[in-house]
Amino acid sequence: MCRQETAERIRELTKDLPEEDAREVLNFIEFLRFKRLAGEDETAYLLKEPANRRRLLEALENIRQGRHVEAKELLPDD
Repeated sequence: MCRQETAERIRELTKDLPEEDAREVLNFIEFLRFKRLAGEDETAYLLKEPANRRRLLEALENIRQGRHVEAKELLPDD
């Protein structure tokens, strides 16, 4: 199965899911992506633990949705 077929299949399988369930599918896909890209660095280590993984992916979703995000002005590099 090629990448496009896989993406279409994911869309097909998730289109009728409740939003919360669809979000869990997306979180799992994000986890797999992080796992592949991160190797064995600190983030991958934290993502291995289910409670940490849920918290990190929740934080990522909050950032994407603009929740709990605060803009701060940085000091100049003098």
